[in-house]
Amino acid sequence: MPGVSGIIRRENLKNITSCLNGDKTEDSPCSCHPCWEGEFCHVYEDHYSPRFLVHAATAVVPENITGPVYRAWATDGDLGLTCPLGPGEASRCPCAAVNYQLFAAPGDHHFYLHQSTGVLSRNLSVPLYPGTTHNYKLMVQSTPKRERIQDLQYDILDLKIYVSPDYVTIIPWT
Repeated sequence: MPGVSGIIRRENLKNITSCLNGDKTEDSPCSCHPCWEGEFCHVYEDHYSPRFLVHAATAVVPENITGPVYRAWATDGDLGLTCPLGPGEASRCPCAAVNYQLFAAPGDHHFYLHQSTGVLSRNLSVPLYPGTTHNYKLMVQSTPKRERIQDLQYDILDLKIYVSPDYVTIIPWT
């Protein structure tokens, strides 16, 4: 949509008399909250894309595993650079939030992914067979905010899950 800035058309800016996503201050007409820019804090900005800490991983699991299998870790530079760190509302700004998505072969329902935590868990209704490897792609994506013009930013991780026939839990301190 040409001529659109964030979710507000330029011709509508003349009707704005207050901050949309910010606070009025004595020094300026509008002090924007994190992730927002523009004269009236009307432009949503996501400056940094989310990134996985690794781009390929293999998890070795027993065939009788229950619960979590793998935890995908991603970072978003907006947290700490655009958004303040620490507790409180300011640390939970939308441009630093991410969502995870699992891509599997058609009919593969062995595992499911929690979209906000990145935790991959086993689907107990589908059996695992020793010696098999399951290949997946995980995507981490910035969270959309209203009618963003820019494409969502993302990163991909290749994940292999090997079901070991002779899996042994090793505790390093024993």
